Amino acid sequence: MADAVLIFDGECGFCRRSVRILRARVRRVPRIVAWQSIDPAQYGTTEEACRTAVQHVGTDGRVRGGADGIARLLVEAGWPWLVPGRVMSVPGVIHISRAAYRWVARNRHRFRGDPA
Repeated sequence: MADAVLIFDGECGFCRRSVRILRARVRRVPRIVAWQSIDPAQYGTTEEACRTAVQHVGTDGRVRGGADGIARLLVEAGWPWLVPGRVMSVPGVIHISRAAYRWVARNRHRFRGDPA
């Protein structure tokens, strides 16, 4: 795989808003696609995984979902984003990051999002 890819839920307003903010604030972002517009298997993931969490597919083809994917995205974004990305990946902290990600994912309908 030549470029990293971020796969998100294109039907989720909170997710669309997060992608818009990511594109506006981070210079180095991977290619970003909604899972509804692709075949997830082409990227080594599944529709179920995409429904559950954002999926980051690295240039090495490795798929990381949820907080792990966000941490990797931040590391690859470079300075200053790599700092929170690395902190998120520290043993112990990653467990908190994963729990926080799961909570946000379960409650994303409660957060303000972009309209369809």
